[in-house]
Amino acid sequence: MKKVVCIIAGLLIAARLFAQDCTHYLYMQKNKTIEMTFYTNKGDARFKSVSTVSDVKTDNGITTATVVSQGYDKNGKALGGQNTVRYKCDGKTIMMEMNFDIPQQQSDKSVKMDVKVDGGFTEFPADMKVGDHLKDATTQMQMGANGNTTATTTVKITNRIVAGQENVTTPAGTWNCFKITYNTTSSTTLGGANAAQMDTVNNALNKLKAKFGKLIKTPSSSNSSESTIWFAPGVGMIKSQTKGGTIELTAIK
Repeated sequence: MKKVVCIIAGLLIAARLFAQDCTHYLYMQKNKTIEMTFYTNKGDARFKSVSTVSDVKTDNGITTATVVSQGYDKNGKALGGQNTVRYKCDGKTIMMEMNFDIPQQQSDKSVKMDVKVDGGFTEFPADMKVGDHLKDATTQMQMGANGNTTATTTVKITNRIVAGQENVTTPAGTWNCFKITYNTTSSTTLGGANAAQMDTVNNALNKLKAKFGKLIKTPSSSNSSESTIWFAPGVGMIKSQTKGGTIELTAIK
């Protein structure tokens, strides 16, 4: 769960339209390694996600890439295990999977935690232009304790608008990007666990809030905010900004 932002996370780069060519997209290049870093609004690096493209296959005109990600805290310590997601490209649209499982390692061996994220694919058309309205997306994160669903967070992404084009510079380079604004609404509800399990869930949610700002609110609450991402055609997401902080592409290998 500490790597939910990995994914979402999720994601990345090189400046040209790929009309019918998926190979320029970073996550479509086998053995490519992509590093994204989360910064607070004060500019402090709090979290890093390192993703490696482990496999790329094409079938019936659709290219599918398997991407394995590992999260690290600000001190370089690995956070839990790795998680795996898929990216798809049909030459017209890039699709980023929002489904994955994150097994949790707990100091309390009597409480077995895990996290499942289910949201299908978020789409980015290759031929987007300023003024376009992109498809909405919904993601649901379920936290479990000892086989029970103990917390469910639903995140709805709406009003995705291609607001303009800008050059964006990060530690990894400079790209001409589409600026995409959108609204995010999230709500969290709890249930189905005993007191000890609920304490574990609350602690996990509080740690997630501390790392990733206001995307995750306190249990049984809701939250709405405006966010922006900068997407380089034929490459991927270069930068993302929310009330909680900023995620940037910081290294490519």
